[in-house]
Amino acid sequence: MPGPEYRLGPGDVLEVQIAGRLDVERSQVIVDPTGAISVPPLGSILVGGLTLLEAQRRVAARASGVFRFANVTLAVILPRTFEVTLSGEVERPGTVAVSALRRLHEVILDAGGITTRGSMRRVQVTRKSGVTEVDLLSFELGGDLTQNPSAEEGMRIHVPSRGPSVTLTGAVRRPGEYEIGPTGSLRALLELVGGLSQASAGSEARLTRVGADGRKETVAVDLGAALTPPADVALEAGDALFVPPLSVLQDVVEVRGAFNGTPESTKTTVAGKATIVQRFELAQGDRVRDLVLRAGGTAAYADLRLALVERGAVLGPRQRIPVDLQRLIVEKDEAQDILLQNGDVLTLPIVEDKVYVIGEVKAPGAVDFRPDLTPREYVALAGGPTNRAKVKSVFVTFRDGKSYAMADAPPLEPGAVVSVPEVAVKWWQDYLAIAQAVASIMLGVTGLFVIFNGPVVR
Repeated sequence: MPGPEYRLGPGDVLEVQIAGRLDVERSQVIVDPTGAISVPPLGSILVGGLTLLEAQRRVAARASGVFRFANVTLAVILPRTFEVTLSGEVERPGTVAVSALRRLHEVILDAGGITTRGSMRRVQVTRKSGVTEVDLLSFELGGDLTQNPSAEEGMRIHVPSRGPSVTLTGAVRRPGEYEIGPTGSLRALLELVGGLSQASAGSEARLTRVGADGRKETVAVDLGAALTPPADVALEAGDALFVPPLSVLQDVVEVRGAFNGTPESTKTTVAGKATIVQRFELAQGDRVRDLVLRAGGTAAYADLRLALVERGAVLGPRQRIPVDLQRLIVEKDEAQDILLQNGDVLTLPIVEDKVYVIGEVKAPGAVDFRPDLTPREYVALAGGPTNRAKVKSVFVTFRDGKSYAMADAPPLEPGAVVSVPEVAVKWWQDYLAIAQAVASIMLGVTGLFVIFNGPVVR
């Protein structure tokens, strides 16, 4: 619901509560076209254009002249709606009805967003107060609410075509192609994208610019000196800034998989779960625990027992060294905290979210893990046992290799295997099948004898 800074206007539905010493008066009122509300027994009170807090104070001041004691509360129970017009490079231009609670960014998203040809940095907004230009990129990347104004009645939003752009590459927090801002300032753009990454060589940056004759020219730029206020670099269309990373002769190790990561981590996705790839400088004496902490810790969906360190060898294939992070982190087993070497890669897979049902069931395979299900219910989800299943001998095997009878098994975990063995002997079913087969053969032989050798009726 709207907060105290919400500005009232015609069409808002308010609840006015006046609490006296003995009773409470509640009434619902609508802000009329003149901006006034009629509150019995206070009469007409002008609130249009006021914030909700200002309106509450005005009503309270009026009530104090009528009641000896009164505590007034105002709340918006139904914000007003009105029409806003969108034009230019939006996916669905036209006139739309919006609530007074909506802001510019949300209105544009509701219309499908800005097209790939549209400008995010020069959105034109026309209101009763005049025409302003809004930089939505500053709101998206920097959270600047002044660049995301509230919707107003009669507002017109026009998204022009995308303007000239520049490219940032290398050791930048958010590399990519960006439209040049209203000021054309390189310092302002770098501040907007988060600046340079920690391991950047800003003094050795290179700026490539297209000259008047169409040729590209690259010049060295010391960003530390070039961007120290009041100094700046004026951007031009087609500029490309490359900031090299620090090149230090240093041993490195790498992490991959289900870690929380740091702002410098490269994010990937595996089976719908966020994973990272990142390199770290290897300090003398670093061990597995040190590397896990530098990678932001393990993710909640990490399979701690299946981590491993891949290590190169001078001769022969790479080594794969299992590391049980469950024992290291939870059980404090220091034997798992192995010393790292240059080039080691610590891999941490995501935990499986399946339970596997195998053996004598009608639909063996993976079943989605649910913590509230028992082994018997997983068997039912796999189609139930076949007529050759030995249900009393069902057992469960966990990822640590331990097996339990179904009745004695602890709560299942992702990756557990429910095995339904085959009954040793069901002689009556076998004999029944044999008898049915013999009967079918005899019936077929008898039919052939009648057809070819039977008496002919004249």
